[in-house]
Amino acid sequence: MAYGVRPDPSGDCSCAAQLRRGIAALCVGLTPLLASCETVSFYAQAAAGQTSLLLARRDSRAVMEDPATDPAVVARLRLVASLLRFAEDELALPVGDRYRTYVEVDGAPVWNVIAAREFSVDALPRCYPLIGCAVYRGYFSRLDAEREAARLAVDHDVHLAGVAAYSTLGWFADPVLSTFLRYDDAALADLLFHELAHSVVYVRDDSAFNEAFAGFVGNEGALRWLTSRGGDAQGYRMRLASHRAFAEFLAAWRGRLAVLYRQPVSADALRQLKAQGFSAMRACYEANKVYLGGGRFDAAMARPFNNARLALTAAYEDLKPAFARLLRHGDDDWPTFYAAVRELAKLPYQRRLAELQRPNGASQAATGDGPTRCALPLAGAA
Repeated sequence: MAYGVRPDPSGDCSCAAQLRRGIAALCVGLTPLLASCETVSFYAQAAAGQTSLLLARRDSRAVMEDPATDPAVVARLRLVASLLRFAEDELALPVGDRYRTYVEVDGAPVWNVIAAREFSVDALPRCYPLIGCAVYRGYFSRLDAEREAARLAVDHDVHLAGVAAYSTLGWFADPVLSTFLRYDDAALADLLFHELAHSVVYVRDDSAFNEAFAGFVGNEGALRWLTSRGGDAQGYRMRLASHRAFAEFLAAWRGRLAVLYRQPVSADALRQLKAQGFSAMRACYEANKVYLGGGRFDAAMARPFNNARLALTAAYEDLKPAFARLLRHGDDDWPTFYAAVRELAKLPYQRRLAELQRPNGASQAATGDGPTRCALPLAGAA
């Protein structure tokens, strides 16, 4: 996840007073660009939340050397240090001062609010003056996120999601959060490599590109790290394959619902069809568990789905195979791969998308073929 505003990097963020002044100046400077009190409030909470995290940072080495530190935390921070070395030496990722500090947090550090219109599977763009648009808006306070979700829920489908990590795109020295340490080794590697990748390439207004690129780097980097240390790379590969199959299943239903929403019927009839569509999606999952992780995603399917939650999956998964092809075409060399991605990032959106979508078309599940094909309610059958 990439989140946050882009402050002037020339200040010394190690000094609390300068940090507060810098962020305050940023907020004042942005105020003429902002459209409403609600937007000013959003940036105020973002500045306050980011400031509180940065002021709470402790040097990871000092934390590890502190006799009062839980040995389990020490072990995980040592693993983080090893992963950062691998990121620099083997994946050519720019680490710098990132993830060299540690912050203990209580629960999810950020809550994302995703919204979609009642009869649309596309996420409502959430735009920022300096970094462009994304498919979510992030809040450091769950209460603030819930208020935003309630405001949007009047006429939108809304999804509220706590996230364990976020990136400031390299403009701050992001800390390791205690939420990171709950991940298993492979998932922790994936998470760190994903977040570091956001500072390699970031394209305004293209969440699908940004998240698929970072997601691919995280997945592939974790597999290579596991292989380098004799870990269960094949097990993690199978885990990723299950996630991919589930993502393709959701993509197929996203496409089917898009067709459903184009039915020439009244809003009331569409609401009935929509409810039937999501019910059919759950039934389709139950009928095809053997192809979809053998029950791995039961908990995910047990939570209510709506347009907003379905829209979020597209931002993270749809373009990953294209980045895998790009790495192979670059002779498996990471700097060559990053250079090719940067060239893609310079293209206009439609040309960039066309390049990413060839030479292979959509997967079987995404087109609705294969073992997860299920019936979709339409107006004539409602």
